[in-house]
Amino acid sequence: MQAQVAIERRLDRLERTIRRQRMMLGGLGLAGAAALLMALAPAAPGTIEAQGIRIVDAAGKPRILIGAPPPKEGRQRQDAQTASIVVLGPDGADRLILGEEPPVLVGGKAYPRIASAYGLLIHDAKGNERGGFAFLDNGRAVMSLDRPGGDAVLLTANDQTGFAGLVVNYQNPLGKYAEGLRMGTKDDTAWLSLQDRAEGERARLAVEGQAAPKLIARPAGAPPAP
Repeated sequence: MQAQVAIERRLDRLERTIRRQRMMLGGLGLAGAAALLMALAPAAPGTIEAQGIRIVDAAGKPRILIGAPPPKEGRQRQDAQTASIVVLGPDGADRLILGEEPPVLVGGKAYPRIASAYGLLIHDAKGNERGGFAFLDNGRAVMSLDRPGGDAVLLTANDQTGFAGLVVNYQNPLGKYAEGLRMGTKDDTAWLSLQDRAEGERARLAVEGQAAPKLIARPAGAPPAP
């Protein structure tokens, strides 16, 4: 009889121990779930925080990168780490960048910009920059279409010089720009200027304030127009 009572007591203690352990495990599970939900929950209602997002196509290739900076994996260009959205071609070459602009990529080489800029850039199939729209920190708003070696057509509004208008360049090697046409306004003057490859102005049509329009033509090598 005493042995049976002892066994029953032991069984009772064992059952109580098991119930306590179950309660503890349940509490730990709830705590873990709460921690996971807190980690996944947005910082504020309707907000998701992430440093980078990579969107892949059906073949698993990265095609859209978003971040500050975006992820590098799958992108040919590794130096363009700016806060931006990048659309990649099938081979990982940059095709479009929206946001903080990286250094200019021309002929597969990176060159510094004249100032920091934010905007939209388009690229050719090899990832070279071929145009875009941007505002630069030096006070210039620009919209450009590029040849392989640099600017071809440029619309600009320049806070520093006051010029607003259109510039069309000759096709020259990289770094050797030569304007062919400049048309725009500055202060009270509106003008159209035609230049040869030596950057000599050959013809100008201008209207300045209330004065009569002026049309000036020059031979090659003549001094600049007044």
